[in-house]
Amino acid sequence: MLDQRVTLFEEKFDRVEASLARFERAVSEIALTNAKQADLHNVEIRVTELSLTGARQADLVKLQLDVAEMKGRISGLDARIAALPTTWTLHGVVFTTWALGSGILIFAMNFLKR
Repeated sequence: MLDQRVTLFEEKFDRVEASLARFERAVSEIALTNAKQADLHNVEIRVTELSLTGARQADLVKLQLDVAEMKGRISGLDARIAALPTTWTLHGVVFTTWALGSGILIFAMNFLKR
């Protein structure tokens, strides 16, 4: 008799555990859905805040013009940087000057010997 009661209790407890597991999944899904809805609501609030009025639209146009001007300056800057001599160019000029100077000096010494 006691064994039957324990078996019956275990069966009912297993059903309660299964119901709780389903309930827990449902609560998790509801929580995720509410979180997503809250995020969507926050995005909607931000979009309505950012709806452009006349002053904000003028600020946006000014910002776009500033960005375009900066892009123009940056494009000119990279051309200037590309025009600067590199280290190898400077070394080449120095060594070439030394070589020409040495050649002229050797030529002059040989010419004056005669």
